[in-house]
Amino acid sequence: MRRAKLPFPINLIWNVKAFYVVFIVVMIASMAAVGLTPGLGSNSGGSTGAPIDDITPLPEQTAVVTTFERPEKTIDPTAGYKATISTDQGDIVLALSADAPEASNSFAFLAGQDFYDGLAFYWVAEGFDAQTGDPTCGPEELSCSGTGGPGYTLQKEGDGAGAKQWDVVAPVTGSGEVVHGSQFVVALAESDKFAGSVFARVVAGQEILAGLAARVPCFGSAQSESNPCMTNEELPSALMIEDVIVEPA
Repeated sequence: MRRAKLPFPINLIWNVKAFYVVFIVVMIASMAAVGLTPGLGSNSGGSTGAPIDDITPLPEQTAVVTTFERPEKTIDPTAGYKATISTDQGDIVLALSADAPEASNSFAFLAGQDFYDGLAFYWVAEGFDAQTGDPTCGPEELSCSGTGGPGYTLQKEGDGAGAKQWDVVAPVTGSGEVVHGSQFVVALAESDKFAGSVFARVVAGQEILAGLAARVPCFGSAQSESNPCMTNEELPSALMIEDVIVEPA
């Protein structure tokens, strides 16, 4: 026998009551689930959740380059200092020069600020030079420009022309009377083509630099016969600086 359908008003009241009963049951079940889940508003189960200051930047975020108005007085180059550059291929040791005290002091100051940590020897011309110190050449979030610096330049000291093999030169920029504040070039051979302030000399780890493969980035320019640079896909892995420590010799 088919069950008779309830009259309209009673049918409506019954459906509304059923709706609220189901709604209340679902709400109670949801609240119980939240209260029992580890890490969601509760320390049960040993989970504390991620600390709010441990946030991984999104890939599209741009890293911030730290800059300075000028280098603070950090060392007296006439007293004799050495710098140990720790890289992913071993240590390179420099003897700082008293002939370029401003450039030597700037290098020591930036090393003390961890400025060089994580930077690449972004340019290598085999048998000629290797260059680093650009803060845009290292962190993956930034595009290596080859022109980055610490926010200041220095007056040229002496003449880098005729630099000997393993001399370290702060290269000239702009008018040629000033040099980069952070970038430096290691002479892999003697040449009269260098210009700038010779502020140090490589005294250990020469084999690391001598073994570097050619690395000539395009810096955003198009590759052509007149510009035989390397695309990002063609560039070999760069020598990476991990730490720089300056101390009395």
